[in-house]
Amino acid sequence: MRIADDLLHIAKGEVLGDSWSRQIYSVDASHYEIQPAAVVHPVDEHVVEEACKYSFAKKVPITARGAGTGLLGQSLSDGILLDFTKHMNRIVEIEDNHVVVQPGIVKAVLDKELKKRNKFLPPDPASSNYCTIGGMIADNSSGVHCLGYGNTIDFLEAVDVVYAEGEPGFASVDRYDDRMEKLFKILSPNVDVIKSGYPKVSKNSCGYRLDAVMSRRFMPQKVFAASEGTLGIVTSAKLRILDIPTCRCMIVLGFEDLIDAVSQVPAVLEFSPVALEMLDHTVVSHDRTSDTGCLLFVEFAGESRKIEDRLKACREELAGKCSVVEYASDEQSMVNIWRARKGALNDIMKLTVGSRKPIGLIEDTVVRPELLADHTANLLQTYRQNNLDYVMYGHVGDGNIHTRPLLDLGSGEEVDLIQRIAGIVFGQVIRSGGTITGEHGDGLARVGYIEMMYGSRITGLFSAVKKLFDPSFTMNPGKKVPVQ
Repeated sequence: MRIADDLLHIAKGEVLGDSWSRQIYSVDASHYEIQPAAVVHPVDEHVVEEACKYSFAKKVPITARGAGTGLLGQSLSDGILLDFTKHMNRIVEIEDNHVVVQPGIVKAVLDKELKKRNKFLPPDPASSNYCTIGGMIADNSSGVHCLGYGNTIDFLEAVDVVYAEGEPGFASVDRYDDRMEKLFKILSPNVDVIKSGYPKVSKNSCGYRLDAVMSRRFMPQKVFAASEGTLGIVTSAKLRILDIPTCRCMIVLGFEDLIDAVSQVPAVLEFSPVALEMLDHTVVSHDRTSDTGCLLFVEFAGESRKIEDRLKACREELAGKCSVVEYASDEQSMVNIWRARKGALNDIMKLTVGSRKPIGLIEDTVVRPELLADHTANLLQTYRQNNLDYVMYGHVGDGNIHTRPLLDLGSGEEVDLIQRIAGIVFGQVIRSGGTITGEHGDGLARVGYIEMMYGSRITGLFSAVKKLFDPSFTMNPGKKVPVQ
């Protein structure tokens, strides 16, 4: 309790150190369980600064936490947890083309306020009703509509942060602190290595996104997207927002099986949908009585009724290859359809077969869409060879497959099995130019595979960046870069 007692002088009573509270915060949406030493509800950035100073001086880990919806243990720590959802959850500013928010605001709450102004922030993960903007930045979250609009990193324009030593920092394209100057000096001699060393796919949250930092120009704020709180703690963020499109429509297409469905993804993409999602029968058939069938959800959006023409042309292109299960062009019908798709993760996490349940490790791979059918066939073959039940769905327009085998983590043999499968699947994905982490983050589960993904030169840069921002490895240690 010494850490909690010390922190009481910093956080003005907003500290939890009792065993029940620490147990509550020992879990997230993953299968990991790590009990923190204390939990702080910071009321402002000054409390964050003081907590970081204490962490740095005492060499105690410190980790930011939002709603705890991370799937791979990103926000779990045996040190100090900073929960931003209670106090630092406000919208600071809404303008015509951007919003400034604190990290603890829930995405759905922000969506509601933006909608009043006919605006939206496109990244919309399945956990939008619960997840926070801080968590979305930490993981570079995406969601259903990232195909048409981009990922969280694409909308991040500026951040205020607190560094490991408790010093405040700031970063945007036009204005950044001295530490960002040092970041530029580390990365600029390695631009060619960075450019050639990253996967050529539309979404990626593996490692640090140095390619986004050194893209068209130096964009230092983007180093915090997908960083999982290992470089600094974001206390406010400025994000670009868009006008809600005037016209939207969608269709749900039914296919005989999964391979038939994903084989048609490149054809559907020719008509420029803003969303293209897949639900396999392993998710749809909750009673497990059906062993065939697959759905594609396709949405079109724009500023004119020409989107209806695109939908019609898409449907004609696929005539004879699938059936039209649903069509919608009014908002409520589309909300209902997307609610069913977004509910897939909740349904999956509740699924059990005896002592086995869906386990994440290979659940977030991305390949180019034209390679998706081969990648899916490889996954199915791996499951058949190992006699495994599984679930499968995903953002197939981006080539992003979410799949989980059903395993018993109480069995050492099955733990070894998922690790062997990961080695095989990740190797295939990497050789195809894809990524092992599309949007869920690396967390505790995939940190050991990051060097396999990038090789020693890029991961050497990751280590250099980590040491620049967090020389004592107190900021969410064990994520992104192995503890040294």
